[in-house]
Amino acid sequence: MHAPNRRAAAGFSMIELVIVSSLLGLMILAVSTLAISGGDAQEYARRLNRATEITQDLIDEMRLELVSSVRLFGNDTEGLANLGVFDLAGAPVPIDSQRLPTIDVDETLRVDTSGDEITGNSLFFTRLAWNDRFECTSGGDYLIDVYRWVHYYLTEEEGGPTPGNPIGLNIVRVFSEPLVDAASLDRISDPSDLGEVLEHLHEATPDANGITHSPCDLVWVRGALPSVLGTIRQIDASTWTLSDTPVDGRDDPFEVERSEAVATGLLSYRHHSVATNHARSSFGVGRYGLIDNDNDGFPHGFEVQMVGTSAARQVLLHLVVASTHRRGQWAWSDLQVVVDTRDL
Repeated sequence: MHAPNRRAAAGFSMIELVIVSSLLGLMILAVSTLAISGGDAQEYARRLNRATEITQDLIDEMRLELVSSVRLFGNDTEGLANLGVFDLAGAPVPIDSQRLPTIDVDETLRVDTSGDEITGNSLFFTRLAWNDRFECTSGGDYLIDVYRWVHYYLTEEEGGPTPGNPIGLNIVRVFSEPLVDAASLDRISDPSDLGEVLEHLHEATPDANGITHSPCDLVWVRGALPSVLGTIRQIDASTWTLSDTPVDGRDDPFEVERSEAVATGLLSYRHHSVATNHARSSFGVGRYGLIDNDNDGFPHGFEVQMVGTSAARQVLLHLVVASTHRRGQWAWSDLQVVVDTRDL
C-alpha cells in the first residue's frame, strides 16, 4: 500500500503562493487603472461639455443684444470718443491692449494682415433699451426711444496672461445709464408737451401702457461726438428743459455713467477663463487677429470684426473659453457666430 502524496496534502508551496499573489496584484492594478482612466475620461467629457455650454451662453447673449443695436462703435474718432466718456468707475479694469474693431464698409470677414488689421478684442455698441409712449394733457401722443451703451471687454484675472498658461482672463459686460434719443425729443415743438415728457422720463412715471421704466437723466444725439455742444444734454428738473451743461452735481464735461447693476466678470464664478494667446494652437486663439504678446497681449480668445455698409452690417464674434480646472487635460470650447445687425 502506497503512502499518501505529501505534496498534495501540504497544499500550495510558498513559490506558488507568491506567483499567484503577484498575478492577482497585477490584475487588480490593471482593473483599477482602467477604472481611473474611465473616470478621468468621464470628467474630461463633463468639463468639455460645460465649457461648450458656457461659451454658447455668452455668444448667445451678445448676439441677442446686437440684434437690437442701433449704433456700432469702432476703432475710430466716434467710437474712441464715446468710450472715453463712458465712466467705468467700480468696474473691473480693461486690459491695456483693449482695441475696438475697425469698421470696414468695403470688406468681408477675413484674417488680418500686417498693416491692414480690422480685428478688435472688445465690443461696444448702442442697443435699444425700450420705447416709451407718453400722452400729454394736451392730447399730444409721443413715442420716445431710450438707449443703453453696452461694452464687452477683457480684464486680467489670476495674474493675467502668462507664458505656458492658457487661462488668466475674464470677460466683463457693462451697460450705461439710460440715454434718451435726442431726435425723439427735438421733434416735440410744443414747450409744454416737451416739459411733460421730460418730467415723465426723469421721474419714471408710468407710460401710456402703464409700464414703469428706469429714470432718465441724459439725452444723447446718436452719431455725434461728445465734445460737440449739445451731443449730450441733461434734463433740468428745476425747469423741465434740456441743459447743454451739467446740472445737479453732474461732472463737467459730461460723463455717461454705467448702470448701478453690479459689473463683474462673467466667467470666474463659472470656473472658466477666456483663453489667452499662450494656449495651444489647437484652442484656435488668434484665428483672425495677428497675435501680439507684448505687454498684456492681443487679441486672446475674444475677437470681433464689423464689416459691410450700415444698412447691411455684419458682426463676427469669435470666443474661446477654457476651463480653469487643472486636473488632466485642458478642456476648452471654440465658437463663433456672424450677426446681421443695423447701424443707424
